[in-house]
Amino acid sequence: MVSRDTSVHLAALLLGFVALSLVDNYSIGPETGATPIVGFVLFYGLVLGGAHLYLAVRGEDGMIPVQARWRYVTMLAVLLGASLVIFYAGERTVASVSLGTIGLVVILLTVVSYVVTESIAGYRSSRSA
Repeated sequence: MVSRDTSVHLAALLLGFVALSLVDNYSIGPETGATPIVGFVLFYGLVLGGAHLYLAVRGEDGMIPVQARWRYVTMLAVLLGASLVIFYAGERTVASVSLGTIGLVVILLTVVSYVVTESIAGYRSSRSA
């Protein structure tokens, strides 16, 4: 029997591909402005985080605790937001440091802090059992 998590992940994947096909069917290309980038963020946001966001909002644990789902969705939002900043303003500078460099540092720190936070949470949950 298919678990609730699996069915929600499959629905999010399907929604992501529907969004991607809509962007592709209307022949939206890089020369048409910001729409392809929004399509990129929408596709990856739905495919990678849509199911986690849905299950976190509903408060359903399933195979993953709700707090872990919220941490993952937050990390994904920061990564997608930083990638947008890098894409649109990566060559601009703040105090002689490019926004692309700042964005990459934000991405690195986000991933490292996510891994450390999940490791600590996993350790604590194993110690309480």
